[in-house]
Order: sequence, then structure tokens, then C-alpha cells
Amino acid sequence: MPINTTPVNNEEEKVNKFYTAINHYALEQRKKIEHEIAEFKSKELEEAENEVLAEAYHLIQKEMAQMRGGISREMAKREIDCRRGLLEQRQKITDEVFKQAAESLLQYTQTDRYPALLQKLAKEIALFMQKKECDALIIYLKPGDEKYRDSIVPLFSAPCSFVSDPEIQLGGLRVSCEARRLVADSTLDALLKDQLPWFEEHSHLAIS
Repeated sequence: MPINTTPVNNEEEKVNKFYTAINHYALEQRKKIEHEIAEFKSKELEEAENEVLAEAYHLIQKEMAQMRGGISREMAKREIDCRRGLLEQRQKITDEVFKQAAESLLQYTQTDRYPALLQKLAKEIALFMQKKECDALIIYLKPGDEKYRDSIVPLFSAPCSFVSDPEIQLGGLRVSCEARRLVADSTLDALLKDQLPWFEEHSHLAIS
């Protein structure tokens, strides 16, 4: 008697189809999940890359700002140092020029032309004091110039007294009228000092 295997075969076919359908679905789901994971990773990676790039950009900007600040400070310091050096050099030159001028004036006071200059300066001050109606004068001379008193006194109409003043180092004379609170300074020391502004203006040593 033949055995009917149709139902069994049908059942197996159904099972196989079911497994096939499940496997296909599982494969599709796996591919979908893998695709989603890949997209997620790609998105996360892109965001991470963008974040890293942003951090790197900000870091570069910060470093550049610090670098520019450092360069600016260094340039400012160098400019200050340079100006200080130029000022020191200018002062050194000025001091040397006026030192030599003072030595020349001091040597001049040892010549036979100095008494005439001293009298000329005295005449100018005498005229000024006379106009101010000064009735008593004090004449200051540098130590060593006392020998010129007799040639100076006749030039003044008012009574004079003399003081040897060690602050006068080069020569000339300074005359004061205490009653009028007037001082006329024609010392070579003061005349030389008065040349300093002119020298600074015309020496081409100005620092802008």
C-alpha cells in the first residue's frame, strides 16, 4: 500500500519557506541596522571631525593672538630700548659738546681779551640797574676774578660790594639789587646754559 507523503512535503516546504522568509527578513534587518550604524558612525565622525576642526581653529586663533600680542610687546620693548639708547647717546653727545665749550670758555678767561668782555657785560648790567634806580648792588665774581674789581666799580653809578662765588665756575658776573629784588646774571656759566635749547633744536639730534 503506497504511502502518501504529500502532507509531510507540504509541511517541510512551508517550514522551509518560513525559515527562508525569516532569514530574508533578518538579513534585511541586519543590512538596515548596519546601514543605520554606518550612517550614525559617519554622522558622529563628521560631527567629531567638525568639533575637532573647530577646536583646532579656536586654538590656532588663540595662539595667533598670543603670538601677535607677544610680538607687539617685544616691538614696543625694543622701541623703548632703542629710544632710551638714542636719548642716552644724545645726552652723551650734548654733555661732551658743552664740556668742551666750557673748557674753551675757561681757557678764554685766561687770555688778555677776558677783561674787556667782563667790562662789556658789566656795562650792560650797570645800565639795566640804573634804569631800575637801584641804590646798592652786590656783584658776584668767580674765585680768582677779584683782581678785576677796580676796573668794574667805575662802571656802576650805585655803591657796589663784591662776593666771591664758587658757584660761578667759568667767569663773567652776576649782580643783584636786594632792594628791588632784581638779579642780572651774565656769568659765562648762565650764558652757556642758555645755549642748550638752541643746541637741542639745531643740532639735528632730535628724537621723534
